[in-house]
Amino acid sequence: MIPITKPGKEESGDPSKYRPISLLNTEGNVLEKLLIRRIVHNVYTNEALNKNQYGFTPQKSTVDAAMEVRQYIEPHLNRRGVAIIISLEVQGAFVSAWWPAILQKLRDIKCPRKLYYLAQDYPKERKAVMTLNNISTGKT
Repeated sequence: MIPITKPGKEESGDPSKYRPISLLNTEGNVLEKLLIRRIVHNVYTNEALNKNQYGFTPQKSTVDAAMEVRQYIEPHLNRRGVAIIISLEVQGAFVSAWWPAILQKLRDIKCPRKLYYLAQDYPKERKAVMTLNNISTGKT
């Protein structure tokens, strides 16, 4: 991994000022893209996503999500009602995805066996090493 400083945070001492860039070899990149495409295909074929899922969903955007919220609350506001919206930003949600739940969902939608086994093995025996100022640290 190569740490790149986020714009405007150069002087900060906060570790979150860095954006870690991971360099995966070509074969790993190809395998990852194929795996993701096949899983996404199976998820959509089996209609396994909630209709209210907007993030990481083709043909949907934050504008679509905002319009859905507006459509939902507008009748209440027209009747002089009150609307409260809570928005959560989960830092590192994608990176810290819980693999047992992902694998269970793949089993639930009857993902093809070979694809399931590939997804099962994907996070195993992975190692990340970061070097900054001649100091290296790693995580397995």
